[in-house]
Amino acid sequence: MTEMNEIKQKKKDTTTKVLIALVSLMLVAIAVMGYMLHDLSKRNQTVIVKSQEVTKEKDNLKAELNLLYDDYSLLETSNDSLNSEIQMEKEHIMSLIEELENVKNYSYSIQKKYENELTSLRSIMRHYVYQIDSLDQMNKILIAENIQVKQDHSRIKTEMDGVVEKNTELETTIEVASIIKTSNIQIGFLNRRGKETEKSSRIEKIKVSFNLVGNDLAEAGPRRVYLRVVRPDGYTMTKGGTFEFREKQIAYSAYRDIIYNNKDLAVVIFYDIEEVVLLGKYTVELYMGVEKIGQSNFSIEK
Repeated sequence: MTEMNEIKQKKKDTTTKVLIALVSLMLVAIAVMGYMLHDLSKRNQTVIVKSQEVTKEKDNLKAELNLLYDDYSLLETSNDSLNSEIQMEKEHIMSLIEELENVKNYSYSIQKKYENELTSLRSIMRHYVYQIDSLDQMNKILIAENIQVKQDHSRIKTEMDGVVEKNTELETTIEVASIIKTSNIQIGFLNRRGKETEKSSRIEKIKVSFNLVGNDLAEAGPRRVYLRVVRPDGYTMTKGGTFEFREKQIAYSAYRDIIYNNKDLAVVIFYDIEEVVLLGKYTVELYMGVEKIGQSNFSIEK
């Protein structure tokens, strides 16, 4: 009986030891699984953090590329060749932005590539800024020199010909100096007998006398002087003849052919009146070649 109890006790002890071993193994397994789950959680967290960092790096790179594009857009110059180069760089930046947006497997090497591109593009932009600044400085110098040349030109021409009218362009000073001018314009009225009269009802002919002033700079030789008599109503007294003046055909009243030899010359031109004589203020204009050489006014009263 005692032996049976001992055997039962041994079996009981053995069972207890097995259970303790199993429990221990389960506890160890649970501990290992807990560790593995903790480690996996940490790894997942690390992956999430790295993913967030990658997204942040991509966003930062994209933002820098957009800012660089704006900086390139602010570069302004009148040099067409330089503008073309700047436009090409802007298009390159846009292609990098599009390429970056489509990158899926982002890595350190890819990031390094875009950082190198940014460095290169910034260096190129600094070069363009230097070129534009140099061109601006050169343009300022050229403008200053051009202004000085024009001022000197103006001063020299003014000294050479002080009698030129103030509104005459400096570029035409020499031509103006060679124009034959008139002086002492006189207007008289003749009746049908050729005698002078002041009565409007008897005026049959207008007599315009004047002097052509001698000018050594003018071209000597045959010339034609045109007379225009403009009535108070603005119409020219004419028999239908016209001449070209500054690319336009204008009516004239009469003309006189003369030989000019660069000396003072007295000239008289007559106009036979065929229209109604109006009372009021008239204008007499004298032309030679492509220039208006004289003008005067007279009045016909009752």
